[in-house]
Amino acid sequence: MDLFKETIADSRKKVPVEHLDYGYIEICKDVKYLEKILRVLRSGDEGIYPKLIEFCENHLEKLDPKSRALWKENPVSTAASLSKDEWNQIADDLKMWQEETKKTEASLKQVPIFEDVTNENIPPVRGSNHSVPLTQAKRNPSKRALPRDPREWDKFDVEEECKKIDGNMKETDQAAAINAGAPNIKTNVNTSLLTQPEKLLLAAHEKDKGNEAFRANDYEEAVAYYSRSLSIIHTVAAYNNRAQAEIKLEHWHNAMRDCQRVLELEPGNVKGLLRRATVHKHMGDFEQAAEDLRMVLQKEPQNTAALVSDG
Repeated sequence: MDLFKETIADSRKKVPVEHLDYGYIEICKDVKYLEKILRVLRSGDEGIYPKLIEFCENHLEKLDPKSRALWKENPVSTAASLSKDEWNQIADDLKMWQEETKKTEASLKQVPIFEDVTNENIPPVRGSNHSVPLTQAKRNPSKRALPRDPREWDKFDVEEECKKIDGNMKETDQAAAINAGAPNIKTNVNTSLLTQPEKLLLAAHEKDKGNEAFRANDYEEAVAYYSRSLSIIHTVAAYNNRAQAEIKLEHWHNAMRDCQRVLELEPGNVKGLLRRATVHKHMGDFEQAAEDLRMVLQKEPQNTAALVSDG
């Protein structure tokens, strides 16, 4: 049994069956203990009692409205859960956004300074004395095209790429070809002459290049491009991806810094919690790692990464 499961099991052992009662819950003022009771009730180990769970949640909310035990996922809105007018409004807004995005992209292609900033401080292609834009240099041919549509900017899954990379390395038993030393890429981008829409597109463009480097096992270069993206606009996705690249490089303190920024921007972010749990484990802080995994399972009880974690 992994560390997280042992921690949960120990917490349940401390709750006697006689405390799973309306009368006891009503007089209990210990928030931490009430959270343990609620976890036991929700687990169903002692039976299914929806009314008692609701009673415990209401009492806990009165004592501590911000208790993490009260966090619940909101169901995804669908056409069936919204009125016809609300759904039509969403569809109209999405169509308008797509049209505006296409117009913005078209206009950016006519702005010379955007291309200048994009190609700023790009290092020479390996084995050449001439510098060319990254868009013209193929690092590693792949059948998978890089995300180009704005709706695909955040579809790149670092964990999935890690699994594929690890699997390929086991099959071929060959070391991945990566740069020796830190890449000579300026990590700060001067965007003083760009508009906000232009900054958004450029930040996404730099993050895409980081994803490309990550896919090629070039984690140092990935960190550099994620840093360029973050120098333009701070986003949860870029911080999360940079944290994973830092983890692959075993730069634990840098990875922890990025995980903390993710959770400051978006408290409860599942990827941020999973990455922080990994960093805590490698830094020897197993209790904090277990706490992060517990928070993940509160939000996503069937999260495979948290369930199989070694703590």
